[in-house]
Order: sequence, then structure tokens, then C-alpha cells
Amino acid sequence: MIRRFAPICAVLFLAAGSAARGTPPDRPPMRIAMLSDGGTFYDQGFNQNCREGIEALMAAGAPIFVQFGETLAPDNFERKLASYAERDYRLIIGIGYRMASAIETVAAEYPRTLFACVDAHYEDPPHNVWALTFQVDECAYPAGYLAAAWADLKDPKGPAVAWVGGMDVNSVNQFIVGFRNGVSRYNEVKGKSVRVLGGHVGSFDDFEGGRKLAEEFLDDGADVVFGAGSLTGNGAIAAAKEYGKWAIGVDTDQYYTLLNEQDIILTSCLKRMDRAVAQVVSAALENQFWGGTRYVGTLANHGVGLAPYHDFDEQIPERLKKEIMDIQRRILEGTLATGWPEEK
Repeated sequence: MIRRFAPICAVLFLAAGSAARGTPPDRPPMRIAMLSDGGTFYDQGFNQNCREGIEALMAAGAPIFVQFGETLAPDNFERKLASYAERDYRLIIGIGYRMASAIETVAAEYPRTLFACVDAHYEDPPHNVWALTFQVDECAYPAGYLAAAWADLKDPKGPAVAWVGGMDVNSVNQFIVGFRNGVSRYNEVKGKSVRVLGGHVGSFDDFEGGRKLAEEFLDDGADVVFGAGSLTGNGAIAAAKEYGKWAIGVDTDQYYTLLNEQDIILTSCLKRMDRAVAQVVSAALENQFWGGTRYVGTLANHGVGLAPYHDFDEQIPERLKKEIMDIQRRILEGTLATGWPEEK
């Protein structure tokens, strides 16, 4: 079963974990644990966006007590998850696709505990697990079109774009496939030949690796860099800044998180994990937790989308803005395919 959430608005509250204010004396706060997969909750992207969703509820006074845990090795996932379950945490949220198998195992051992997993692709989610997934190809496709158009506008003699991915996995490649096909769409309708460069670094937390790979593409003529891979992607965006080029971010609106690079960020592909996490916690508080189902964030339910153009709003031609809006409309209508999943 697939659940689609309506969008919510929230205010951020930066804290490591706390009981919410205003908790009724007869209702102790719900104990919630959030465990990151191989990264910090201050990565200015994937993990941080998940954390912000739960902190928004804390700021609003939700009756919750939250423990944030960071782990680097998958070998420790089951032990960490089980330790939270043993300590009577009611809801345990795992961040990242590598957490899925461990959550499935531990959920079977603790059937009364609620679990949620971001980027978990279960064919049949356990009865007490809510899988959170996102159709990021739907926002990466128009982002690729924008990148190609901008490269063509700024470098008409040799336009090129580049992507730098973290791990070579579906959660990253879904971005990349949509992005590449958006570039192909631009070339097709405009009769252009914008080149696409790209490669995976093999890690989500290798800032220097992302920077170095991006430098190779920039040396080869890339005009716009798409950084898809947490800290690794941030390194790629930093390289674009150093070369005086442009970039597109992922996960969160990186105009607000990468302050040193905000003047080169055209837009960001929003993967609204913060909204999904907040909805899961709210559902658990209201005894409406949809275990055994899968949430899919789409353009239609605002689970994915494009961030504002910010500093480039007046520089991007109105014609191009309308074309991007039309692409999004056609994706919503189902008359334009992003190319994901790829055919075998």
C-alpha cells in the first residue's frame, strides 16, 4: 500500500534532542530515536534534512523526546537499532537505504516497536515498518533541462554539464538518470548538443573526492555541476565555485546550507525528507502510524520539487522558466516520462 502525504509547514529548531515544551503532565513524551547511515546530522544535506523535520515538531511543542545517533559502519546497525528498542523507544527512524535490511531484522524481533526508514525499498514492508521513498527523478529531470539551457546560454560554443554522485546506488542514480534525461530533452527540442560528463566517487562523505572529480569535469569544459551525494556532492559544488561556474544542489535548498557557494547555485532538487519524517512522527503521536506501507514523495504531493532560483531569478529567461514549468506539468499529467526506472 502506498501513502501520499499532504504538505506541511514547519519552523526549524536546532538542537540535539530534548523533551518538547508544554507536554501535558498526564502524558509522558513519546521516546523517538533517529539513526543516521554513515554520516553526521550536520552534513548540510541528506541527514540534516531528516533531522530538521523532527526538530520542527520539537519547536512546535510536540510531546516527544528525541535521541539522535550517528553510526559509520553497517555492521553496527542492528546492534544500535536493538539498543533503542530495548530502552523503550516507541518510534525508531533509520536514515538511508543501507539501514533497510537491519530495520527489517530488528522490527521482527520487536513487533511492538514502530520503525520508519528513509529510502527503504521493501516489496512487502513489515507490519511495524513505514518505508519512505521519493521520486527524485521528477525534480532532477527539469533540473537537467535547466542546467543544459544555462550552459548553452553562458557557453554557446561548447556547453557541457557534469554530475558528481556519491555511491553508485539507486537512491543516487535516480537523481542522475532524471538529470541526464532532462539534458537530453533540451538537446532534442532545441537541436543542441550539450555534453554530459559524470561519475561516482564511491562515498557520501568524501568532500575532497567530490571536489577532485568535479575539477576533472570542469577542466573538461563543464559549465554547471550537479552534486548528488551529501558531503561528496558539496565538494563538487565547492569546485564549481572555485572555477567561477554554476551548480545545482540536492536534498535540501542548498542556497541556505552552502553559504559560501550560494551565489552560484541555480536551484536545488528538493527531496522533502523533513516533511515525510514530520508526518511519520505526527502519525505515531495520533495512533495513525501506517506500518506495512510505503510513502512515495512526488511532485504531486510536494514530496519532491525544485527550490527557488534565488539570485538567478531575474537572470533566467522567462521563456526558460515557462518551459521548466511545462515540463513539471507534463510529468504531473503523466505525458512526459523521466526515464526512471531505466530499462534493463
